[in-house]
Amino acid sequence: MNHPARPRWSSPDVGMAPPSGAPMWKPRMSRSEVMRLAEEQSGVLTTAQSLAGGITARRIDGLVATGRWVRLHRGVYLTQPGRREWATFAVAALLAAGSGAALSHTSAAHLYGLAPPPQLVHVVIPQHRRVCAPTGVVIIRSDAALVSVDDFAWPWRTGLERTVIDIARTVSLDAAVALATRATQRQLTTPERLRAELRSRKGHRWTRELDAALQVVADGAESTLEVRFVRQVVRPHGLPAPRLQVMAHAGRGWRADAAYEQWGVLVELDGRLGHEGAGRLADARRDRSAAGRGWVTVRAGWLDVATQPCELAADLAKVLSARGWTGATRPCRRTECVVRRTSTR
Repeated sequence: MNHPARPRWSSPDVGMAPPSGAPMWKPRMSRSEVMRLAEEQSGVLTTAQSLAGGITARRIDGLVATGRWVRLHRGVYLTQPGRREWATFAVAALLAAGSGAALSHTSAAHLYGLAPPPQLVHVVIPQHRRVCAPTGVVIIRSDAALVSVDDFAWPWRTGLERTVIDIARTVSLDAAVALATRATQRQLTTPERLRAELRSRKGHRWTRELDAALQVVADGAESTLEVRFVRQVVRPHGLPAPRLQVMAHAGRGWRADAAYEQWGVLVELDGRLGHEGAGRLADARRDRSAAGRGWVTVRAGWLDVATQPCELAADLAKVLSARGWTGATRPCRRTECVVRRTSTR
């Protein structure tokens, strides 16, 4: 099997100047060069890098003994003991993992701005290598993941689409949809690229469900609740497809979550369980403004969509019918679907 070419540049044991976004170093460096390298690596140096800068093994032992350096992992040292930022420990894990390593899963997601700093650092290495996971580090072996790594992104991390789909495999469907939606909202990727990555991954736990959700995101959904509304309320009950994220009042920059423009019906979805005070007043003001322009607003919360989708579908169907919709609803697969009862009267 051919392994990715990139790993030869990431070994902390061989001096080199990699043609990438990673900090550059060479077999022989001045003391100032090696300390500049440490700064570029979030305060971290390896034994090989230290030796290249003329810092002997005996000197390293002395620095550790006096507390001026801290040994983070075997052959990896923190040269500035006061530094506690997450990037320091991530780079240390990357260097400790050796040749071919890259950050993955939530560690990569954090670098993309899609997740908070994780407690454990996830590192992927080539399939053929065996590494004992250092404390606080999770080691994953995968050649396919390393193919997606961008040589010019430091610290090295798996590609964005790969990262999102990797995480999606380990979380609930709602969490997976939320992550994918967040990535597309920030224009880091597109639903199409995420769907392509998902379809390339055999055995993914959410292949069918996440693929369908990403299609809704491609149609304009910007939240997990909007995706649920389309997939659990609209489609299963035969309701007409609404337009998503519609500018309801251009003058004030108001957008509706969903709109049935032909019948003058807006749908507003609120994922907050307790929606009170100023938020409720703002909603009422928007509803009055919309009514003044001929719109009727249907409001629904998380519990409506998640726990009573059939009831919400029946109510929405009545509103649409009152506004001129002549279509027919159909029952979903739920045994106690109320749409079944209202559609067979």
